[in-house]
Amino acid sequence: MMKTLYSYLIITLFILLSVCVYGQEDKKIVAKIESEVVEKQLKIKALITNNSTTYQELNYLFVSIKRGGNGNLSNNKQNAKFSINPGETKTLSEMNLNLDKKDAMKAFLYIRDEQTQKLITKDSLEINQNFFNKKVSTVEKEEAFELRGLTFDETKSKVGKDFYDLFYMQYSQLPDKGNSAVTISELPMRGTSGQINIQIDDKVIYSFITNPNEDFLKEQLTNTLRYIKDFNAKKNLIKNEFIY
Repeated sequence: MMKTLYSYLIITLFILLSVCVYGQEDKKIVAKIESEVVEKQLKIKALITNNSTTYQELNYLFVSIKRGGNGNLSNNKQNAKFSINPGETKTLSEMNLNLDKKDAMKAFLYIRDEQTQKLITKDSLEINQNFFNKKVSTVEKEEAFELRGLTFDETKSKVGKDFYDLFYMQYSQLPDKGNSAVTISELPMRGTSGQINIQIDDKVIYSFITNPNEDFLKEQLTNTLRYIKDFNAKKNLIKNEFIY
């Protein structure tokens, strides 16, 4: 009986330790937006904490979008490269905003790996969100302007990275981009092949099996840009049907 109880205790302790370690591993890099009111001004601060044991080279995008009670819109965007040591917490940026009771504000913080441009972590902050909800058709279009053209690389192979580089060079030069971020992800398959997925709003709008041939990648790039254009056109059409 005592031996059985002892075994249960050992198993329980192992499970608890596993959960703790998993939680720590899952939050190696933590992004956080803090806010406080100082002398009738709202101060928002972008913070990053490195809970890992390695030195990190990253970059950040910090965006704030404010809509006044009179309907006027203002925004601020800051981005830069930075490095952070193990166990360090660093302030990346600060913004001071005059925010009245009838004003609304949204802030977004994105942290990406400097070399791969893969999204590492993110955070957001909303104040007086109901004000935005009252005018969704107008506000969503305006607030998304600062996030227009944002892309995320979640490929895993050299072929996937080559395709993302081709895509980024072409997509970043387009004058008309959608209001949503585009994610290029890759799923492993049997053998050496993989599946590239192009996602917008968490929806896969196009996918193809990887092939290192340069002409093939250029053909898939053309298809990808066409599908993105069609998706955004349909999305805008649906949205306009609900604007009176």
